[in-house]
Amino acid sequence: MGIVGNLTPQQRQSFDSQGFLVIESFASPAEIEAMRKRMDGMLQAFDPTTTASIFSTKNQVKLTSEYFYESAEKISFFFEEKAFDDNGNLKQPKELSINKVGHALHEIDPVFKEFSCSEKVSSLLFSLGYRKPVIIQSMYIFKVFSLILT
Repeated sequence: MGIVGNLTPQQRQSFDSQGFLVIESFASPAEIEAMRKRMDGMLQAFDPTTTASIFSTKNQVKLTSEYFYESAEKISFFFEEKAFDDNGNLKQPKELSINKVGHALHEIDPVFKEFSCSEKVSSLLFSLGYRKPVIIQSMYIFKVFSLILT
């Protein structure tokens, strides 16, 4: 990999042909820790009874609400598809029920804004050919991996 934020010709070619690029260790351990700690605080403060918006990659039109559309200018929490039982109660703790938080972290929260507006993010975008990059949305995506041994 080249200098963080400046792509090598091979990385640029990979991005141009694949449409994505994995950059190992782009965020420093301190940046990652700051964002994780901040998200933990936001999640602890979040009251799941205030919304039941569910994120779905299959049925978003069916499950979309005003909450989803308004999330463009807010920090909003979205639950996994199967987070609730038939009575509307969470099946497990909220920490294990959230799919993602979005979509204006980069505008509203100072920790996420600092990273999103950092010189290395800006340099990366310029390396990709963007001349006046604008962040449209930002998300913190929760994924829990389970290993089941039989």
